[in-house]
Amino acid sequence: MTNWEDLDKEMGGNFKDFANDGVHKVKCNGVEIKEVGTNGAVVMKFGFEETDNVQYPTADHWLTFKEGKDNWRKYHSRNLMMVLGATKDAAQKAVDMCEGKSGKDAIVKAYEQTFGKLVSKKPEVEIEVYTERNQSNGKDYARAEFTDRSVNMNNGNKKEDKALAEESPLEGAEEIDLGDLPF
Repeated sequence: MTNWEDLDKEMGGNFKDFANDGVHKVKCNGVEIKEVGTNGAVVMKFGFEETDNVQYPTADHWLTFKEGKDNWRKYHSRNLMMVLGATKDAAQKAVDMCEGKSGKDAIVKAYEQTFGKLVSKKPEVEIEVYTERNQSNGKDYARAEFTDRSVNMNNGNKKEDKALAEESPLEGAEEIDLGDLPF
């Protein structure tokens, strides 16, 4: 006979639901930076500590290397570092250090190390968890975003966010990923 209780524990008994939609104070405890797709896009997935009965989706930001987007990458990276606890001066120095590397791969690696160092301190941040419907398959997915407006990428579920996006000079810009800061 199968011991279903043991099998449940072994095969996935640790499953936790995502947090309910809304604003949460959490500790950022990890970042994964990887290239996705075939056009060289680099995503930075910020992870958050789970509670006893709830987990949080990642907050995803993009590290763009599209022509003409270098200044946006620097600005957004600096602001992300500040959200994660860096001073403005330290964040600016770190971005300059990362950007001073030669070539995309070296820059991405520098940002990865920098953000890794920041999140290793488990800074407390405020995030908004929201549900988003995938247009291609109709399924709902939990998403998260930092609430700090300096880095918040509109989730598209709020009318006021849509109105801001229409006025924003950053509309359609890719997000960036960071990684090699000196703090």
